[in-house]
Amino acid sequence: MKKLLFVAALLTGLAATATPPPTEVSERILKSFNETFADAKDVTWHEYEKYAQANFKQDDVQIKAQFSDDGTLLKTYRYYTEKQLMPNIVAKLKKRYGGKEIAGVTELTSDDEVSFVINLRDDKNYYIVKADIYGNLQQTDKYKRAD
Repeated sequence: MKKLLFVAALLTGLAATATPPPTEVSERILKSFNETFADAKDVTWHEYEKYAQANFKQDDVQIKAQFSDDGTLLKTYRYYTEKQLMPNIVAKLKKRYGGKEIAGVTELTSDDEVSFVINLRDDKNYYIVKADIYGNLQQTDKYKRAD
């Protein structure tokens, strides 16, 4: 019985300390990533069927960058606050949604588009607003706050 408990404890300890092997990313992707995001911190990689994705922080902004097998940057997702949002968009949001706080921004950049999904909130509701680089705004959703 003692041997069984010892083996069980040993296996549990080994399983708890085991970490998955790091994702192998091609040299082309790593070269492209390092040239584009030289100041990236806390980088983790994930491989998917059609792309490899780096998750990291740069200049207090959380970023996801997707690369093709040949190292081409396909898309980036940047998550940040009002402070990093383009001033023309902030001005239009303040004018149209006065009194509402910008709670967060998701910026999507691809070959042919830069767009923003902005989360606004007030005391009662959350608002989801899409914007382009010119400050064109479109409210897509409104939710009652439950917090």
